Amino acid sequence: MQQKIFILLLSMCLFTGCQIISPIFVDYNGVRRDVTQWINHHSFLSMQQKRSMAQLSRAQQKIVRFADLNTEQQLELARENQIALSCASQRLSQKQIQQLQQQIFGEKTAKVLLSYAQLAPKIKLDATQIQCD
Repeated sequence: MQQKIFILLLSMCLFTGCQIISPIFVDYNGVRRDVTQWINHHSFLSMQQKRSMAQLSRAQQKIVRFADLNTEQQLELARENQIALSCASQRLSQKQIQQLQQQIFGEKTAKVLLSYAQLAPKIKLDATQIQCD
C-alpha cells in the first residue's frame, strides 16, 4: 500500500515537473499568451508536438491580416504557413491542428481560413526548404 502511494506521489511530482520546465524547451516567442497557456495545458503532448504547435501558432496568427499585406509579404507568409503546416502534420493529428486553429481564431476560424485559402498563392515547397522547430 505504501509503495503504491509512493509511486503515485513520485509520478505526480514528475508530471508537475515536466509542466514547469516545458516552457524552457519550447520557444513560445511570438505566440499569444492565451495560446501558449492552452498548449502547455495539454500535458500529454511531447515537447516536439508542443514545438510544432508553437511554430504553427506563430505562422497562423499572422494570416488574419493577410489581405493587408503586399504581394511579397503575402508570398513569404504563405511559405511560412505552408512550412508550419507541413511540420505540424508530421507530429500532430488533424484534430489537434483544428483545435489549435480554433484556439487562435476563436469563432472566426472558418471565415479566416476560407479567406486565406482564397487569397493565398499556391506554393510547392522543396523538401530542403522545410525546417521544423
